[in-house]
Amino acid sequence: MATQTVRIFLSWCRRDKDPAQQLVHDLRPTLRLFTDLTVEWWQDSHLTCGEEFTGSIKNRIDEADFGLLLLSSHYLDSSFVLEHELPRFVGPTADKGALPVRLKPLLSFGAGHNFQGVDALNMFALDGKAYTETRGNRRTDFANKLAEEIRRSALGDNGYRR
Repeated sequence: MATQTVRIFLSWCRRDKDPAQQLVHDLRPTLRLFTDLTVEWWQDSHLTCGEEFTGSIKNRIDEADFGLLLLSSHYLDSSFVLEHELPRFVGPTADKGALPVRLKPLLSFGAGHNFQGVDALNMFALDGKAYTETRGNRRTDFANKLAEEIRRSALGDNGYRR
């Protein structure tokens, strides 16, 4: 069986650094267990000293297959995310796949709230809970199920089944 490689750009807000890093910490070991998929990961902490910030991020998005969008109120309020990252993954100018994940609880969707178009997408949550609303083994469950969703999206396994 051939192994497929998928490149994922991690899109998150600096104000959510701790839960974002914890989710990645929980997620990466499970992603490494897949025999039919290799996941290559990039986030802005991979920038090297002297590397130009905005241009490098745009280049990594160009190379990505998907953006793992770690959603929170801070994320949806970040001018950098809204200007440089989110339009590549969501809305009429999107040219990359989006994997939206509820990192932190969000308001209920509805008129009167601007969710920048992510409310039109199926967002990953575990039994309706954001990552930060889980603890202990439920965090492991969250990461394991998210890894499976990443695999399904990357391999195009979202059609009819018998």
